[in-house]
Amino acid sequence: MTTHVQFDSLNDLVHHYMMEADGLPCSLTVPIFKQVNIPIAMSIELKISKSSIKFFQCINAGQFGETWKGDCKDKGPVIIKTNIATNIVQETFLEEANILKKLNHKNIISLYGACTESYPFYIVTEPINGSLKDYLTTNNPTPAELVAITIQVTDGMMYLGEQDYIHCDLRAENILLGDHNTVKIANFHLARHLNGNKYWIAKKKDKLAKKWTAPEGYTLNRLSIKSDVWSFGILLWELVSKGKEPYPGMTDEEVKEAVSKGYHMPIPRDCPEPFKLLMMNCWKQNEYERPNFIHIFNILYLRNK
Repeated sequence: MTTHVQFDSLNDLVHHYMMEADGLPCSLTVPIFKQVNIPIAMSIELKISKSSIKFFQCINAGQFGETWKGDCKDKGPVIIKTNIATNIVQETFLEEANILKKLNHKNIISLYGACTESYPFYIVTEPINGSLKDYLTTNNPTPAELVAITIQVTDGMMYLGEQDYIHCDLRAENILLGDHNTVKIANFHLARHLNGNKYWIAKKKDKLAKKWTAPEGYTLNRLSIKSDVWSFGILLWELVSKGKEPYPGMTDEEVKEAVSKGYHMPIPRDCPEPFKLLMMNCWKQNEYERPNFIHIFNILYLRNK
């Protein structure tokens, strides 16, 4: 193992040696988990036994976890999120379930429960058909359908703000769709509760959503519900561009530097109203000049009547 490589976090170290051996006999694959009882603040009605879970189809695989379609005894079809990282990360992973259990809205993914009797933990939620990103890349939705989707996203974000939460990773990949294109905001792994404060102050070890992060996240290390509004503007760009990656041709570091200096993406050609004006307003450099989600909802709702 090389001694000159330094890492900002245990997560980064694990990911490095999963990608390459770099002095080890082989690269890391799946950790051997310590099978012990874990004291987790999860109410009895939300605890699910692993023996009641069946995995059917993997629908998403990331660096540290997978998302599966499956079945849960007494509940029927479900979505199962797993985590394959270290024991420490497992407990961080479960913080998402602790957030979801406090939320109840038709446009936010519903938590069924969690499997916590042993590592790796599972988070079990209501079933969905797929992500908004997949929908955009495989379908050709009409402007009216896109407006209907954004109204639902805005409705969910209004509720989230009322509960004093910020999502911090609002993107098409994290918006799930159920039957009849019912929106479900999901993936609360970066979400934070503001505890009555205006901002959440990010520390060096805290991860940001990179291309979806507002300027103040980079320049002031702080995020607020108005930062989610900036991300909503990026989401609108994804909708208009049919699910393309934002800031095409730019690396994460290039985006960070450019956005910190006042840059935002050009509005896509032939961008329909009201998306064009909303995008411009969501990307105001001064966060106080951005609209709130109530204002955005009213614009979209009136447009859709």
